[in-house]
Amino acid sequence: MIVPALIGSLPRPVSLAKKIEQYSIGRLSKEKLEEAYREHTRRAFVKLRNAGIKVITDGLYRWDDIFNPLIRFIDGIEVDGLFKFYENNFFYRAPVVRGELSLRENPIPEWINVALEIKEEVYPEATLKAVLPGPVTLAYHSINEAYESLNELAEAYANVLGELMKELPVKLVELQEPALAAELSRATREKKEDVSPEVAREIIEGLAKIRELWVVTYFGTPRVLPEGVIMNFDLIEGSVPENYSGRIGLGIVNARETKMERRDRLIDRLRPFLRKYGEVYVTPNTLLDFLPESVAWRKLRLLGKLGG
Repeated sequence: MIVPALIGSLPRPVSLAKKIEQYSIGRLSKEKLEEAYREHTRRAFVKLRNAGIKVITDGLYRWDDIFNPLIRFIDGIEVDGLFKFYENNFFYRAPVVRGELSLRENPIPEWINVALEIKEEVYPEATLKAVLPGPVTLAYHSINEAYESLNELAEAYANVLGELMKELPVKLVELQEPALAAELSRATREKKEDVSPEVAREIIEGLAKIRELWVVTYFGTPRVLPEGVIMNFDLIEGSVPENYSGRIGLGIVNARETKMERRDRLIDRLRPFLRKYGEVYVTPNTLLDFLPESVAWRKLRLLGKLGG
């Protein structure tokens, strides 16, 4: 069985971006901004239904980047300037870790509840998953001024995420963990150290005991393969390790270029995985933010045509 699924975010519509800008300069009330978020989420869910995407996210319209606003809700962190996210035209505000990390507030369950209400109204048969940055990727992209090692920082982030996940109203959580696969960005770090594979595996498997996890790396082939999770592999710039035997997602539609793939060729590429795994989720290979909105939806409609 082939199950089309969305990973991560959708491109933010221009009309929503204008509302957010108006709010930021004091020309729109918080209530009107919330109405805009809800309306654009509703439109997105209708489009995802029409495209045939069976596992969805809320589009992350409330997020500025992969880490924000989550890091603003964590004590012990200050937010620094913009840094480039790996080698993409995609930037994030870096977390500067000044002290012990703890969750100060947690509006994310409320956001997911809003999305759930809208989903039940317009697309009840879909599965909604929450999306969070992974603890290993958070550690690599932080400026660490408080913990003795990157291992300890990753474990501290995992504790915060675990507390947050317990409050989520959905069973499935997507962890964005490109640091498990990508050549690591050291732009925000002075010390040349890594999170050990053993620690990375242990903390992700620990989080998988709280909620079912869907781990997305989207930059090449993962070097760490946690057990008991759905592992999403990038088939455009990476591969699936031969020894992997768990549940599988395949990033088969290229979200880094506008050229459209052919359905028949994608099906041919999927056949060996179907023989081995029986059921596979098919996804874009990375976030859809890199594409114009119209192209992103064309890619999702193509993905939906693979289902069956």
